[in-house]
Amino acid sequence: MPIPHPDHLFDRLVTRLPGAPVWGWRAGAGIGLLAAAATIALWHFWVGAVALLAGVLAAGTGEALARRTGLAALPVLPLVLLLIPFGFAIAAPESALAAMFLMLALSVLTVLGRGYVSLVTWLVAATFLLVCIFPSYFSLLAYIIGVMVFIAAAQGVARVRA
Repeated sequence: MPIPHPDHLFDRLVTRLPGAPVWGWRAGAGIGLLAAAATIALWHFWVGAVALLAGVLAAGTGEALARRTGLAALPVLPLVLLLIPFGFAIAAPESALAAMFLMLALSVLTVLGRGYVSLVTWLVAATFLLVCIFPSYFSLLAYIIGVMVFIAAAQGVARVRA
């Protein structure tokens, strides 16, 4: 049984929600992920995981609503997800290099990845939830996910050039 793409799940969810403006969902995503980064930086990883989950759900709902109403899609989630490694770098300065590597990878994916941004972004968000549960593995997971994100960005560039 294939796993459905998260965007399709949010597209179905939006039809059941009462009308709310797209900007409200996007703002909620930004605030939730900013709160997640701040709580992670203060060593409250479980609270950060809850704020991260709320922010990711708000971002997915906002983008699904934007697609439904015909508004332009904004890379809100990939850009705001850059805050999470920054929060881990503040919490544990010894992992700052891994955080910078992951932030660079996410930036490159956002700029160059094109069609691969969505699925990879959801996987990165899920990994960040896992890292909030096991914060001592941040550096290892940051390098692994960073390499995977660079590969996805390269695939996006190759697909555009072909």
